[in-house]
Amino acid sequence: MPLECIELEPESTADAAVIWLHGLGASGHDFTPVVPHFDLPNVRFIFPHAPNLPVTINQGAVMPAW
Repeated sequence: MPLECIELEPESTADAAVIWLHGLGASGHDFTPVVPHFDLPNVRFIFPHAPNLPVTINQGAVMPAW
């Protein structure tokens, strides 16, 4: 099953892509605000959201995790 994600397309044709993975408990939304600061006009950005999984280090709490 494909992961849900945020896709930011450039105004012109993309000649590169960045797939940006977030950290434990976060989501793809966390890093989208920084994209304009990179000034990369022909780059497509993809921010997937990790599935919710029980995380042993957090006493089995279910959260977004890879």
